Amino acid sequence: MAPTPSVWLHRVKPAPSATLRLYAFPFAGGGASAYFPWAAHLDPRIELWAIRFPGRETRLREKPVSSFSEALARLRTELTPHLAPPFALMGHSLGAVFAYALTRELQASGRPGPRALILAGARPPVHPVPEPRLAPMPDGEFVAALRDRYNGIPPAVLANPELLALVLPTLRADIAVYESYQHSAGPEIRCPVAAFGGERDPLVSAADLADWRSLVAGPLTTRMFPGDHFFLQADPASAARASQEFLLSVS
Repeated sequence: MAPTPSVWLHRVKPAPSATLRLYAFPFAGGGASAYFPWAAHLDPRIELWAIRFPGRETRLREKPVSSFSEALARLRTELTPHLAPPFALMGHSLGAVFAYALTRELQASGRPGPRALILAGARPPVHPVPEPRLAPMPDGEFVAALRDRYNGIPPAVLANPELLALVLPTLRADIAVYESYQHSAGPEIRCPVAAFGGERDPLVSAADLADWRSLVAGPLTTRMFPGDHFFLQADPASAARASQEFLLSVS
């Protein structure tokens, strides 16, 4: 019997002949639509499914989760029945931490894990975070710090107070999720891993990507792209093709 459809998952483009499913986690404040442009650039052998957290897009009226452990537990419950092997996981920024953490949990549980893992715009979680915490800041300081650190709030949103007020609770919750993550020692990731970064990302360097080696037992591939922290959104075609090249090389 097929599992009950989950509001946490969006099948971006059905691919009946696919031999691999790719489950993609968005950045903080993002939703499944962050990966919609990828559909035009992926080989039919890869079927893309995007994760949609509460508090955005079609789930805008739901309260966003503000704890990493709670979000991961809910992800595990919602996604595990749909993780039909062979599959791969990928994530961008906060999404990369979720993809990494879920891979560890699947390995620990003895369930089939991903064939491959793609981590974009993320430092290894064993690194201390040098930047001040954003979640406790008042709204004005929070928005300014988020803009300066990530350049992740579109100018149209910043210029529209009503729209900014609409998205602010979700942004705050996602940053609180990211800042509540606590890494614990455990087995290394066994599957092949690709770590992608932006050449002008002030937060994640090429050296940071190489440092994923301390958490990965399998092959590790690193690659830098033109752009800042949101290099995936700046050139989705290149990001999708690079992901596809990696996935097809290891599957």
